[in-house]
This record gives sequence, C-alpha cells and structure tokens, in this order.
Amino acid sequence: MASETLTFPTRALVDQIAAGEPAWLTERRLRALDETASLQLPTSKQTRFEEAAFAQAASAPIAPEVRVEAAPDGVVLMDLRDALRERPDLLEPHLLKVFERQNLLHAQHASLTQGGLLCYVPKGTELKDPLRATIHFAEDAYYAPHILMVADELTKVDLIVELLGEPGKAPVINGGVELVAKAGAQVRYIEFQRLPGKAQSHWPRRASLGRDARLYWILNDIGARLQVADTRTELAGNGAESRVLATFFGGRRQHFDFRHVAVHVGQHTTSDTEARGVLQGKARTVYNANTVIRPGAIGTSGWQHEHTLMLSEAARADLVPELEIDEWDVKAGHAASAGPVDPLQLYFIMARGIPEIEARRLIVFGFLSSLLESIPLESVRERIAELFHEKVEA
Repeated sequence: MASETLTFPTRALVDQIAAGEPAWLTERRLRALDETASLQLPTSKQTRFEEAAFAQAASAPIAPEVRVEAAPDGVVLMDLRDALRERPDLLEPHLLKVFERQNLLHAQHASLTQGGLLCYVPKGTELKDPLRATIHFAEDAYYAPHILMVADELTKVDLIVELLGEPGKAPVINGGVELVAKAGAQVRYIEFQRLPGKAQSHWPRRASLGRDARLYWILNDIGARLQVADTRTELAGNGAESRVLATFFGGRRQHFDFRHVAVHVGQHTTSDTEARGVLQGKARTVYNANTVIRPGAIGTSGWQHEHTLMLSEAARADLVPELEIDEWDVKAGHAASAGPVDPLQLYFIMARGIPEIEARRLIVFGFLSSLLESIPLESVRERIAELFHEKVEA
C-alpha cells in the first residue's frame, strides 16, 4: 500500500478538474486515481521522495502559461487546454496511452493533469525549421502539465521546449511528456529545463517508436532545487532507433535524480545513451541507465555512457548503469565515470595568464565537446555551451 503520510487525489478533486472535458479523458483520470491506492513512490537510497513537495496532491493544480511559435499549415502546436476544445480527435487516440503508470507519482499526474502542450505532425510532413514552445511556471503553485507529441508516418520534425519560471518563485511540478513516433518518423525532441532555484520538479518522459522510427532525446537540465526526470523509450517496431544526448549542470545544493531506460521489443533496434554532467558547490546527481532487451529482440544493440565532472570537493555523483538482457543475438554495454578536475590541468591553463574561472570554463567545454559534436542542431549546441559557460563559478 502507498504511504499513509502522503496526501492523495480524491474523487471530488478529479471531478473538479474534469468538469466540462470529454468523457474519455475523465475515464482515464479515474482509472489512474484508482491506482493511487496501491502504487508506491519510487525507491531510492539517495533521493527522499516522501519529503518532496511534488509527492503531495492535496489541491487542484493550475495550468502553466504556454507560448508557441506559429506552426506551418497542417501542423498542430497549441496549448493542451485549447486542444481539448478544438482538436479532441487528435488527443483521444494517444493522450495518457503511452504514459504507463509505474509508481504513485505517475498515477497522481495522470489523474490530475492540467494544461500543457499538443504537437501533431501529419503523415509525410518534413519540417526544415524546428517547432518552438515555452512552458512558463510563474507562481508558487502546484502544476501537473502534460506534453503530447505525435509524429505520424514518414514525418521529420524537431521540437524545442523550454521550461521556465520566475526568479525567486518555488513552483511544484509533477508533469509528463508523451511521444509517439510512427513508422518511419524522424523526431528530435529538445528540452531546456531552466526552472528557478527553489523549484521542485518530477518530469517523466515516455516514448513509443514504430517500425524504422528514429528519435533523438536532447535534454539539458540546469535549473530547480530538486529535479527528478526518468526517460523511458520503447523501441516497439523493427528497425527503430533511439538516442539520448543529455547534459546537466548543478550547483549550490541542487539535487538531480535521472533515469534513462531503453526497452527493446522489436528486432534490429538500436539505442545509445550518452550523458555528461558538471557539478559544483554541494550539488548531487543520482544517475541510473538501463538497457532492457526483451525475448525475440534479435539483432539489437544498446549502449550507455555517463560521465560527471566535479568542480568541487563537496559535489557528489552516484552512477548506476544496468543491463537486462533476455536474448542471445544482441550487443550491449555500458561505461560510467565521475571525478574531479585535474589540478595540474587547471594549473597549466592558469600559468598561461588565464583567470581561474575562465580556466574552469575551458575545462568544462572540453569535457562537453564530444557530446556537443553529436548534437545535429548548431543552435542547440551553442545554447548549451552558453548556459554552461554562465553557470561556472570561480
């Protein structure tokens, strides 16, 4: 049973949020509500989920402000609240379908979700320029937004999402991302998490890939006091490919808890996860990556690489790579490392007249360079480098 110390959603609360919405969505909310009685919080020796503000669900969440740039004809990019009124036909087949509920936080989100973003790209559409959206958390309030992205067959699309808040504010977020890439789709989902320093965020991401679909997760986390983000991709169709390119930079007392999971179901599928993070001050990261290869997923390959650079003695990184393999004809492996800046390297750079903070920035950029080179969008590479440059402290 779930912990009795937590506050759960109630039927009255769900009915309040669901007023006026389609019956099929209310039914999905109530199904998730029923599951909150039996599901547990995530377990971690390093992260105290029971003390996190997002573990409580005592009041109705408010919807964040969603800003979108104009999309080409035929492409839908809009606030999820507007989509429920104007395009329920696009939502009903997919909303909360890929978002399986593995723990209490997932069920709470599914029962109370409010606002967010819909991105739909019709069959055969190839976009040259990225779609862009901003989700803004302006208040000291509880939010449960949902992003749904559907890329139909043979589409090619990049979506850039920024998660922002007001300085000094402390939003509490239990959100979610749901991505469906149908046969032959090529999707790059780029996310910049720059929440204020008092924010607490639980941000699971889920994706399902059809035959020969390709997905890049390009993820950058530098904000929030507590950021928990688990990304799970199911490579369901034969020939599907998934790649995670994740960067993070924590300082002061920031705490990051990341989990990246690739589940291989189809044959001849490929996954590659690379994460590089920097910690300074008393920041901490907990990082877990898992490659799951199901029976029958022959010809699969799955790789993991995670590296953390620590700029201070008080920073800490806990790295847990895993493999779950139930098939013989596969290739899989993992590598992980965490360590401090080499003092000799710092000394030799400074000996050339470079100030210490600039020397640290050079070291950080060198550490990131191999991952940045793998990012196919130049503007995204430059943005990540700029954000890391600003974050380095002397």
